Amino acid sequence: MSGMFNSTVSFHHFPKEETISKIWIRNVRRDNFLIKKTTTDCSRHFVSTDVIQVGRRRLKEGALPVLFAWNDYTLPAVRTSVWDRIQRPEDESTEEEEMDVGLLLQCHDYDAKPEPSALDIASEKIEAQQQVIEKLRLRLH
Repeated sequence: MSGMFNSTVSFHHFPKEETISKIWIRNVRRDNFLIKKTTTDCSRHFVSTDVIQVGRRRLKEGALPVLFAWNDYTLPAVRTSVWDRIQRPEDESTEEEEMDVGLLLQCHDYDAKPEPSALDIASEKIEAQQQVIEKLRLRLH
């Protein structure tokens, strides 16, 4: 996505890739927003590391506009993972606790393989859905 630019701001056309374009539209947060061939978004809405200066300014592939007046042109704070937020005892686990974990793992079938008949049933359902999809696709044409 290349863009027209002046000394401080460059303008970038909305991406052709539908998924990324939908994210751009959602992030812009405008009512009744229509995308035309001439619709652009300025570099002010992108993190500076997403704007590449090589002759003309370009956006990195997959760059998203994230800086707007509604978020005070700032990125949200990085959320810590649940693992980092949970307070855990600092002492080492005991053998008894390790055995409890072993029992827990045995109680759940994390490694279980489905019965062959379950695979056959699932395969039949998938095949039936594929036939429905094909019929619908033919109706559209």
